[in-house]
Amino acid sequence: MAFTISTTTGNAYTYLRHSNEIAPGAVHELLHPVAFELRKRITSMPSLSAFTLGVTTQCNLRCTYCCYSGQYRNTRSHGSQSMKSNDIGPILDFIADNANALPITIGFYGGECLIELPFIKDCISHARERWPGNVKFEISTNGLLLSPKVIEWAATSGDVALFISLDGPRCINDRYRRTAGGHGSFNAIHRALQYLHSRHGDYFDNNVHLMMTVADITMLPEIARQWSDDALLAQKLPLRISTVAPNYGTGVKRTNFNDEVARYIAILDAYDQHRDWRLLSVFFERLLAEWTARPLFELDAPLEFPTCMPHNTKLYIDTDLAIGLCEKMPDTYRIGNVANGIDWNAADKMAATLSSIIERRCASCPVARLCSVCPQLLDLNESEFDTFCHNQKVMQRTKLLLFCELAERDMI
Repeated sequence: MAFTISTTTGNAYTYLRHSNEIAPGAVHELLHPVAFELRKRITSMPSLSAFTLGVTTQCNLRCTYCCYSGQYRNTRSHGSQSMKSNDIGPILDFIADNANALPITIGFYGGECLIELPFIKDCISHARERWPGNVKFEISTNGLLLSPKVIEWAATSGDVALFISLDGPRCINDRYRRTAGGHGSFNAIHRALQYLHSRHGDYFDNNVHLMMTVADITMLPEIARQWSDDALLAQKLPLRISTVAPNYGTGVKRTNFNDEVARYIAILDAYDQHRDWRLLSVFFERLLAEWTARPLFELDAPLEFPTCMPHNTKLYIDTDLAIGLCEKMPDTYRIGNVANGIDWNAADKMAATLSSIIERRCASCPVARLCSVCPQLLDLNESEFDTFCHNQKVMQRTKLLLFCELAERDMI
């Protein structure tokens, strides 16, 4: 059956899967199984242009929700491994063999990758020699090692962007993002941002990006209020606001639609009352991206499989020089290594298993045109997949309600 919701004004709307439209009122739609395109064997990834290097497993923070805490199944814990200088040549050879578009993007990731800054600098130097004018770099960092010296190097490099994690004002950020000794990280990050803003304003505006993880979304209105009151942070909204990844290793509960609606409507009400809290604008923009960008056409041809393979634009290389689809994939799912290249049999087997799951689970689902099935879900058993699918349906129904609420309130 189609999704029907009622907004706080009492107006009903129905999402129609066949056309991807939202119709006024309660409309009956008989859901016939969706046909998916015939899957082709994967022998290439034609859109590859980005490569994320897991430079080190070392980290100087112990965030409470970290996926590398040892609490997530089949995923590494913080350790002492790092890439070495003699790995740079083979890594760049692998990138040269597999990149299918320019410019190439090389990302540095951890752990905390700035612990291995000499490696990063060497890698950047060699990559510039190999692809002059056709390579750029991204550094994902918790910000603790952004000293003035490091900032001067990054800001004057011309092709290095910083992606800095910051979860809100001090009282929120330091609740979750703390050192092994229990110290908060906010002050160090704020100092670095202030230095960047005062010394390198253009770089701060265009090449510094804040990444926020919200451990408790009910705190978002308070985070947004304090963010807007901070003269520096008010000038730099997060590029992305994420929630904590569900940990199926410790158990994930089935969500309740009414409970979810109550939580999100409270955030929307706060945004409606304080439209100058621009952080909430970013939150809803990202949350509802698939609804605002959904293509409106009738479903009269087979759908492409709703997953990234083989159109993924990036690959991940870990400290063992093994290849993953991205940094989110459990460590047990690798598709080759730098020395021998991509194992196309392993990649195709992964895609075939995922396609089989999609055909079985998604064909009759009311949100088949909205839900993307990430390959990391291959790590779930049947019961866990049932929970995932239930929670996805609840979340998409909640998003439908929020989308209609925003439209009624003239907020989109």
